[in-house]
Amino acid sequence: MKRMFQFVLGISLLITLVSCSKAESQTRVKFSKIALLSSKEMTIEDVYLKYPFRIRLHDSSLYVMDIHPADYYIHTFKYPSLEHQKSFMKRGEAPEEFLDAENIRLDSHGFLWALDANKRKIVRFPQNLGEPLNNVVNLDEKLIRTLDFDFFNDSTFIVPDYTGEYRINMVNLQGEIVHRAFHIPIRSEAVKKNTPPIVLAQAWRPFLSYNPENGILAMVTQLGQVLDIYDIKKESIVTIVGHRDHEPQFITKGNYAIPNGIMGYSDVHVGQEYIYALFWGHSFTDIKNGKIQKEGGNRVHVFALDGTPKIEYKLDSYITGFHIDEKNKFIIGLDVNSNQPVKKFEYE
Repeated sequence: MKRMFQFVLGISLLITLVSCSKAESQTRVKFSKIALLSSKEMTIEDVYLKYPFRIRLHDSSLYVMDIHPADYYIHTFKYPSLEHQKSFMKRGEAPEEFLDAENIRLDSHGFLWALDANKRKIVRFPQNLGEPLNNVVNLDEKLIRTLDFDFFNDSTFIVPDYTGEYRINMVNLQGEIVHRAFHIPIRSEAVKKNTPPIVLAQAWRPFLSYNPENGILAMVTQLGQVLDIYDIKKESIVTIVGHRDHEPQFITKGNYAIPNGIMGYSDVHVGQEYIYALFWGHSFTDIKNGKIQKEGGNRVHVFALDGTPKIEYKLDSYITGFHIDEKNKFIIGLDVNSNQPVKKFEYE
């Protein structure tokens, strides 16, 4: 696997780094229990994954999304053999090709959906992948470069808000905003007052996950260590986990947010009982000075649905994204530092 330190911010303005940093590379939430997990390498043949970033498992199919492919963004494999089945979501500018892939999701009917931020669309792929695309959601022009999504129900998506006015937007199958809710949970009134909302939204770029069975939405900051937990059905804040010193740190330059704190979280999953979040914790100073030799995070933080820290799983590999099976107690992660990136971790 060719190693490249990509910040995977989805916003080009956030690639510039500054040398100073107020944040240390350390765990900032205290867990009562820490467990070490060893990985089992799962071998892929015939497919080269340059920067695998998202992974989904459904029945006997494993879906892997590569954000920097030569040809295809998504590959499917038979699970657990990892026999390659199909590559699709072709990179290109043609009508049924794609310029970008930010995330993939499986709906309640087993259909795979993908988000292309550059073409401003969310697409449902037919179960017979040889058929033409028949369900394309063209996103409202009011949405600023949508970088993540999840399902609220069969007819509505949850996406982050990047205007800085709200935290999330609810979008229907016509791509229209039907509801907006919550606000960026920054505690400093001075920063709120002196920072343009669009810059705050960039700095507080979240990854999100929603579980329709318990109504819990979790959002984690990429540039900091903050976990927002919301009860969508009640439209209420459950809690905000993270000290104000652990909020995203940045410098404002015009309408751009330049990070100078840490790379925080890169993936989150809301399960039936717990919230799982993948934490990196690398300071930008260490990144710039070449002290960080691995891409990804090796800590999975586990919280109760009310935000109580429960356990930290420390992995023997650094991963960018993961799938978790609560019933069978295993994690499948993506290690971009390895020529065989799919790793399985079992836990008790």
